[in-house]
Amino acid sequence: MRQNNLNFRNKISYGIGGICDNTLYTLSGTYLLLFLTTVAGVSPAVAGTISAVGSLWEALAGPYIGYRSDNTRSRFGKRRPFMMAASLPIAVCTSLLFMTIDAEPWVKTVYYLAVIVLFWTFFSMDFVPYVSLGADLTDDYHGRTVLRSYAYVFNQVGMLVGMVLPTLIVSRVMEAGATASRGWFTVGIFCGVIAGASALTSALLVKNGRAEEEPAPEGSKAKGMAVGAILKEYAALLKLRPMRFIVAASVLYLTANTFFSSDRVFFMTYNAGMGQDKVSLVMLVITLSGIAFVPLIEKIAGKTDKTDVFRYGIGAAGVLMMALRLLNMTSLAGIILVSLLYSLANTCYWQLMPSMIYDITEVVEAETGESRTGAVISFQALSESLSIAAGLQGLGLILGLAGFSEAAGAMQPETALNWVSNCFTLIPGLFMVLVFLVMLKYPINKRTMEKMRQER
Repeated sequence: MRQNNLNFRNKISYGIGGICDNTLYTLSGTYLLLFLTTVAGVSPAVAGTISAVGSLWEALAGPYIGYRSDNTRSRFGKRRPFMMAASLPIAVCTSLLFMTIDAEPWVKTVYYLAVIVLFWTFFSMDFVPYVSLGADLTDDYHGRTVLRSYAYVFNQVGMLVGMVLPTLIVSRVMEAGATASRGWFTVGIFCGVIAGASALTSALLVKNGRAEEEPAPEGSKAKGMAVGAILKEYAALLKLRPMRFIVAASVLYLTANTFFSSDRVFFMTYNAGMGQDKVSLVMLVITLSGIAFVPLIEKIAGKTDKTDVFRYGIGAAGVLMMALRLLNMTSLAGIILVSLLYSLANTCYWQLMPSMIYDITEVVEAETGESRTGAVISFQALSESLSIAAGLQGLGLILGLAGFSEAAGAMQPETALNWVSNCFTLIPGLFMVLVFLVMLKYPINKRTMEKMRQER
């Protein structure tokens, strides 16, 4: 085997980095649209556009960073320097993103567009090399799932920071006599510092895999920063059947995830009439259930196959979420039930998808003779970014067309409430079912990977 650095220290050190990406991902995905519309005073359609532009920018930044990390060599390896460089800017940009400014609407739009571009730039500078580093640490089929299980547990810590604590922080700040604006700025500072510190800690502690010590691919210096070289790599990746399935599944699931994550606070606040403490309770349930699902999914994947666990776990959750829309559940128990189904699908995706992507990097290496991990990771991240952008823009437009208005407060029109409910259950469930259908034909599993290795 090429490398297998799965000692306990590396599992923990690598896992710590998962706090950063999920803190930022859940904070922006859950609260940014809400913050912009109800605190910063930006209209839903414009707020959706700002959020979508940020994701589109990440789609542009990710490929460049993945390409550069593949062709970088330093005494810290080829991934960790990017994680180190991103740590401080991440803290600063997250703080600025959740800062309210008193200005004309067009000035607000320009400000939040500028900050969100910086936010996603430095997010990509950490995320793409971090995920790529996992493939550098081990090429063991189930070992990749084990490594990502550690990362996902720390992801849940990030979810606690970025999804559960924000409403509690805002509530406590307001109880102390400050404004909601001050509360959200405090959230931005707190989450930014935690995210940046975890990225830096992971980069400093994890031991390089052997792939990190390999010489740069032949001709990489000549390629330099050429956009054409990146596009050529992506075109080659799309010729691989497994890559096309993974990209399709990512686009569909992340669209579902974006609708649910960005809509759930709207649903709990306006449809269910919940206060911030109950909202935080539901978020805590999602976080804890995610941690509880990790060993179960790892065990089942080890005894069966991670591809089967991925497709059936997400598919079943989707069917049940669509069914629950018919019941229009606005009770705390009903919302927790829907959230548990989402948590199951989310754990399947984030615990198993990176592990399956690592398998594809090995397929690429077998076909080309070169390790192009950063290119594979960044291409898959590109598909994620585009789907998130589409989901955010779609949700913003749906809320705007349905008549949602920040000025209406708790008295939203019935049409708006109806579509908020659809975006909480029906639409995410539909996209999850589509993930299941796409993955029925996914060609990589334990048997095919073992066969490929025997033929090499």
